[in-house]
Amino acid sequence: MLFSRFKNFDSTLFVLMVLLIIIGLSVQYSLSLSQGDLKFSNFAKQSIFAVCGLILFFIITSLDFRFIKAINLVFYIIVVLLLLGVLIFGQVSHGVKGWFNLGFFNFQPIELAKLAALLALAQFWGFSRQPVRVNHIIVSFIIILPLLFLIMRQPDFGSAMMIVILWFGLLLMMDRNKKHILGLLLMIILIGALGWSFFLKDYQRDRILTYLNPQSDQAGRGYQITQSTIAVGSGQIFGRGFGLGTQSQLRFLPASETDFIFAALTEEFGLLGSILLLGFYIALISRLVKIAKSAYDNFSQIFVLGAVIYFFSQAIINIGMNVGLFPIVGIPLPFISYGGSSLLVSMLILAIIESILLYQPFTHAPEQK
Repeated sequence: MLFSRFKNFDSTLFVLMVLLIIIGLSVQYSLSLSQGDLKFSNFAKQSIFAVCGLILFFIITSLDFRFIKAINLVFYIIVVLLLLGVLIFGQVSHGVKGWFNLGFFNFQPIELAKLAALLALAQFWGFSRQPVRVNHIIVSFIIILPLLFLIMRQPDFGSAMMIVILWFGLLLMMDRNKKHILGLLLMIILIGALGWSFFLKDYQRDRILTYLNPQSDQAGRGYQITQSTIAVGSGQIFGRGFGLGTQSQLRFLPASETDFIFAALTEEFGLLGSILLLGFYIALISRLVKIAKSAYDNFSQIFVLGAVIYFFSQAIINIGMNVGLFPIVGIPLPFISYGGSSLLVSMLILAIIESILLYQPFTHAPEQK
């Protein structure tokens, strides 16, 4: 019975995911060449997470998505407890207390918080479609508020911003009332002003000021953006070659395996490599949009649309950070940046979507091409 359902398995979506993972591992391998011992390199760790992720991917795909929907509240509570736990027992890195140290690996529950927010919002809006009222907007924000509060306690502004983007993006899709949207925009501006004055740390304000004028302190606050744009530009059309990126290999480019992975990739593979990567992202998002159109119920459709927002916004923000269009906020590039927690959650999201295709009542999966 289970194998007969796999006729609706979206192989195109799976292949795109695997291709992106391979690209990410290739860049991680290149960056690990300068680390010496590959057995304990970021490439080795990410490879283990990729294999575990594939196993988990097929396990989740084989589960009925309605079961995942049914345990949504339990999952949400577990994530909240993990966020509380990391504030007490977590490891501090770059001023953020957001990791559990598990020896060879680190686990970041913040990535699970993004999935918990997506599931909770999809379930809420699945019950509360049109017309959207003010109380719907308020309740939808209350749903993500515990996650935002605990994340900002770490503090991780980038991840909190991603959850807000997810909330706001789904709200825009649900609500067509212009007055509601205008009111929300004014509220966001007000919250932003209050956040700047009372909640943002000095280094977070510095990042925004540096984004506005990176040349003001190229050796200090503007160092990351300056080195990133140099790496992107030095790749030219064809790139310097695999393992030959001077900015990343000689460690002039900070966080080349995480925040600035796109700059490292572009330096080694050039404009053509970056266009290929963007092409895979566009294909992935286009595929998700097609799946959303064929979704059977409200929950499924909203979850897939949330996945579109999740992957699109993270890719755009990360790439924008690398080329100087956006301030540095610590957003990973999906499937590419080093980080097992981020990779696993991205794969889990696509696994749930495959489950939706397998178990929805009508077998009208998007046409394979």
